[in-house]
Amino acid sequence: MLRPMSRSVLAAALLCAMALPALAAREWSADELDRFESRRWPPDFARPESLIYGPRRYNYLQRIKMMCDFVASYQVSDSADPEFGGIIESEHQPNIVETDNTQEAIWVWSRWYELTGRNDYSVNIRRAWRYVMNYPAFWEHNGNPSSIWYAVWNCGLAFMAESRYRAAYGDTTYRQYADSCRGFYIRNPLGPGTVLHNFVTSQSSGMAYPYALETEDQELRDTALARGARVQAWIEQDARQRLGSANWAMSGGTAMWGVCNTVCREDTAAGRRWLETYAESLPGFYPTGTWNCSHNIWLANAYRSAAEVLTGFTLDAPGPTPVESGVLRTASACWLMHHYLVDTLLTKDTDLDGGIPATWTDPDYQDQTWISTYMDFMGMDVFVTPTYDIDASVLAFVSPDPRRPNMVGDTLQIRVGVANVGLNPTQGWNLGLFIGGRGESIPIPSLGFLAIDTIAGSPFVPEVPGICQAIAIGRPDGDQNPLNDSSHLEFKVYGLRTISGVLTDSATGDPIHAWLKASITGDPVVWDSAETDQSGNFTLRIIDTTVTISLVSFPPYYDRSWDFTITGDTSIALLTQPAHIMIVNNDTLEQYAGYYTSTLDTLELTCFVWPRRSQGLPPWNLFDRLRTPTVIYFSGDATVNTVPTEDQDSLQSLAAHGLNLLITGQNIAEELAGTDFLEDFCGCRFDSSGWPRFFAFGDRSDSLGRTIYGTATAGGNGAGNQNSRDVLTPLGNAHSLLVYDTTSNPCAATRRLIGGNNTKVIFMGFGFEAVNRPMAIPTMLTRVQLMDKFLNWFEVLLGVSGPEDLEPRQPAVFAWPNPFHDRVVIKLGTNGDCTARGTVPACPLTVFDIQGRRVARLPVKGPSIVWTPTRLASGVYFVQTPGQCPALRVLKAD
Repeated sequence: MLRPMSRSVLAAALLCAMALPALAAREWSADELDRFESRRWPPDFARPESLIYGPRRYNYLQRIKMMCDFVASYQVSDSADPEFGGIIESEHQPNIVETDNTQEAIWVWSRWYELTGRNDYSVNIRRAWRYVMNYPAFWEHNGNPSSIWYAVWNCGLAFMAESRYRAAYGDTTYRQYADSCRGFYIRNPLGPGTVLHNFVTSQSSGMAYPYALETEDQELRDTALARGARVQAWIEQDARQRLGSANWAMSGGTAMWGVCNTVCREDTAAGRRWLETYAESLPGFYPTGTWNCSHNIWLANAYRSAAEVLTGFTLDAPGPTPVESGVLRTASACWLMHHYLVDTLLTKDTDLDGGIPATWTDPDYQDQTWISTYMDFMGMDVFVTPTYDIDASVLAFVSPDPRRPNMVGDTLQIRVGVANVGLNPTQGWNLGLFIGGRGESIPIPSLGFLAIDTIAGSPFVPEVPGICQAIAIGRPDGDQNPLNDSSHLEFKVYGLRTISGVLTDSATGDPIHAWLKASITGDPVVWDSAETDQSGNFTLRIIDTTVTISLVSFPPYYDRSWDFTITGDTSIALLTQPAHIMIVNNDTLEQYAGYYTSTLDTLELTCFVWPRRSQGLPPWNLFDRLRTPTVIYFSGDATVNTVPTEDQDSLQSLAAHGLNLLITGQNIAEELAGTDFLEDFCGCRFDSSGWPRFFAFGDRSDSLGRTIYGTATAGGNGAGNQNSRDVLTPLGNAHSLLVYDTTSNPCAATRRLIGGNNTKVIFMGFGFEAVNRPMAIPTMLTRVQLMDKFLNWFEVLLGVSGPEDLEPRQPAVFAWPNPFHDRVVIKLGTNGDCTARGTVPACPLTVFDIQGRRVARLPVKGPSIVWTPTRLASGVYFVQTPGQCPALRVLKAD
């Protein structure tokens, strides 16, 4: 079913449609509109970004029929087969036939008859009952006490199947079977110690409770309530984690659904209060995991049941209960999430056979019967309740696509789906299409039972940029449901804009030669690119939206990007600086640079990478342009020319003026053994190659080494390329920095300070790209932590000789928690660079967003400030403090 417009919009659209002669029909009264609008359909709601978009608004009755046919095709039909009548698990598992699948099939086939009066599956139902009676639910555990949960699970499904069959056909034949499952359920409570047991307890109790009400069974009712309350308490202990978990074919949605269907229905007032608190802990989607389609349909089921409790609407007792506006907002969000999840999962029926796979990544030839039935009773059934005799639906617009950039002057095809979602054929009727101030009437032929058609309007050519709306509306005579008689599409028409600007060095003001690329933020497709001229000028063309301009630089500058919101032709001035660090990549295939750049990114240091093998001699003449005199030189998998002679000479020449050099690679010392560069300049001797062990520890005799517990050079998230680690010996004034893991402590890395010019060299006998911290040894260092130690010694980060020489200083300002959700405490410190010690700045603090716009001013009345930016979107913000200290970066999370 479809979300309605507001009364005023719907009435106006109906009047517009009626102005077209072929669309004349009876206008709905205010009472009729009130009655339909007061039901459960919510306003539009932002969908989680983690969900995958797909077509919305299906003919759900048609989809249910497809599902019923799919499941029927996997029923064992050979009467001589001992599993005759049972439902096969899936397309690719023909030998698995089980009772749970079969009971679910009884429910969906019975429900089809109940909805439509079409007894299409009576033979299938009779055969299914024969299988179930031969293999009852309580046999599913095969006598194994550890698997008794599976039998309890199936007993819950037995309540549901027998109840729906009896309601549809008025046949009490199998009531005794359900009663036997009742006894097994009562006698076999599951322990609360595991996630699986809590999920099964919730599922079975959620199915037992309505059965107990229906049969006036007080013992069953009390048992279901007690077990539902136990799961409720289990959720409350850690709601977000437990509702976000999944196990077997169930998820936290299963736990929530069972609580909604027991204790929340028993005391609806208390249930509403509980759901207002805990419904928000449900996740938006379970993106990964085996059987995550099952986990997500259970999640949709939980959202639906929460909305039903909050609004008082149920399948068996339609009609809203008046509730306060806050509850309605929560219910609206839950209804939209249910609808969105169901539609998202329906996109997985890519071969249109009615079957859905259990896992999102499974191919369409691995559809499962049980997840397909789930899609009905947990998902689609509510959208066809009630089913009307005459009901035509206007489905979603097929085109234009609001996700693509529709441009001024484009010829847009206007197409929209229509369907018969009622029980009887519709007579001929007309559809009104309105877009861009124009309207047209299109005749629709009679639509048979479950029929769908796509209607094409006249092409539309937008002339001006801006938001464009399309409305399709129409209703045949006798249509009993106005809520799905219209469809609305809003999309943006973009204009092509010019971005002109200049790129300069922020320190010197000099123009910079580089390539600039423009793209829509979040989209890797490049719309335009330009090379700056000799004055740093450039011109780019892109649509009016939020755009990313990426800098593809030449040394000594580094690649970076800026985001802008473009509303028209724009002039901008881009400023950047040279990189902090030069990285020379001398690997044979020029691999592994990402291990270094990502490490420096984390440390908020910039770099440019020079590919030595393809680009030749590094630009040593630009060394003095770097923001720090630092070079990282790595050889990767190279065994020859690990450090060419020209580079050796250049590095020694740079050392005369001050140089920080990290030189790393598993074959460098072996190739350069005995050379002046290795022994006199780097300060180490090559002893041997091929060290087999992969741990390296800090040398406890060295002041820097003793601060390094250790690290690994194999496995984990490292490059995993070390097969010839060199063993070293420090020479002269050099010190052993790292040692390999043995009692003889062979040296793995050295450090040397060359006096007079403050040159510092770290030489490693293995590749830094392989460094990682084993999960089992959390005291060891990651690449980032080890690099941080090296750079501190280089004085790159702190600008002092070492952390041990610093007096601890409190930051000028800090925030807690950071990231934060609704509230953050900003505490002013006593850093002398920003405020006088022991005083509080009198002027307010200013908060800027990531685009440099001021979003708040915070009065300072004491040493701490509480900021509650309820109206600001999630993202990065900067709190500017008085004095010369840098702005504080805070992150507002979703």
